[in-house]
Amino acid sequence: MELPVELIGLPIERGAILHSSIFEYVDHGKYFVVIGVSGECAVGFFFINSNISHTIWDKQEQLDMQYPLKKADYDFLRYDSFLCCTNILRINKSDLMLSIQDGRTSYIGELLPRHREEILELVRNSKLFSKFEKEEFFYR
Repeated sequence: MELPVELIGLPIERGAILHSSIFEYVDHGKYFVVIGVSGECAVGFFFINSNISHTIWDKQEQLDMQYPLKKADYDFLRYDSFLCCTNILRINKSDLMLSIQDGRTSYIGELLPRHREEILELVRNSKLFSKFEKEEFFYR
């Protein structure tokens, strides 16, 4: 049975954790967290990574934006990981909803409320994001 598009869109909100294989530039399925939705069009998200990329070890501003996620808090994680909050990635909301419908993207769960609030404070105060990005994804 196919879900109606209206129901598919329900988990696409701030704090939703999803897993998907739709990212052509990644050679495996990735967990990601929705940080904001801009109207009916775009979904802003951050990837969950098992390690911090060595390319940012000497970039303190980016290093500070690696939010730790503990396995003890999220049972889908195999080990302690990091939410990479250095760059907001965007996907068309309808494309994401279709990937949920066709099984390439799965709804995993939600960020803990305290983590969601800490991440929002972190990104709202960061110099890495423009005023437009902040208003579009971190305050709505």
